[in-house]
Amino acid sequence: MSTPRIPSPFDPNARVVYLTREGCHLCDDALPVVRAEADRAGTSVEVRDIDEDEALRADWTYDVPVVIVDGAVHAKYRVDAAELRSALARRPWWKRLTGRA
Repeated sequence: MSTPRIPSPFDPNARVVYLTREGCHLCDDALPVVRAEADRAGTSVEVRDIDEDEALRADWTYDVPVVIVDGAVHAKYRVDAAELRSALARRPWWKRLTGRA
């Protein structure tokens, strides 16, 4: 089994990519938590349905929901609000280096 590819956001302002699929009850439970914490951190969430992309479906079909923060997998299946808040409070290295927000 190969390592799943981590998708980059299409929106340059989105620090969070949320992988989901239709009919996933864990996805339905986690998305409001992810959106609330992203709003609190002043960023956006890019939601992607893995069933709309063959590569995403092949890599992540058994893992949704998946929360990717700043290009790294933060959580699968369930999301802890405090842990996500902490991850979003840390600025990515490239933003620290370039002096961006």
